[in-house]
Amino acid sequence: MKSLSSLITELENKLPFIEQKNEAVSKVTVGWHLEHTLLAFIKMITAVEHSNPSDYKKEFNLKRTIVLTLGKIPRGRAKVPDSVKPGDEINIANIKGLLDKSKRKAELFETFSHDKFFKHPVFGDVKLKQSRKIIAIHTEHHIRIINDIIKS
Repeated sequence: MKSLSSLITELENKLPFIEQKNEAVSKVTVGWHLEHTLLAFIKMITAVEHSNPSDYKKEFNLKRTIVLTLGKIPRGRAKVPDSVKPGDEINIANIKGLLDKSKRKAELFETFSHDKFFKHPVFGDVKLKQSRKIIAIHTEHHIRIINDIIKS
């Protein structure tokens, strides 16, 4: 699995294509996918950062198990939470700011203790090791969509 920092670099390399769109692949632009992915990346790492390990509740979650096992998120299944939904205006300056913040968060993530976690709206409480994988899977999911848009 790629490092979080290398995934951010991959996203950064997509900046020249922010206005590109292919409705056969996705109803939104590359810029929308970039902004959403970076917002989710930052939000998940921030949640891990501020978690209290004593609040962790271990529960079986079938969806989490499937995504972690397959290493993929199915396309078109999930509704984007408002907290990580891009605004109406996608612009390169905002995306660059999110990229910078994501780079700092990726570095910070490497310093967290193993008992940190975050609460995911679908997957429940996710421990540090699994959270790294979920963040990477989500980011790679959007990179694949972006690549498909660009290919067209």
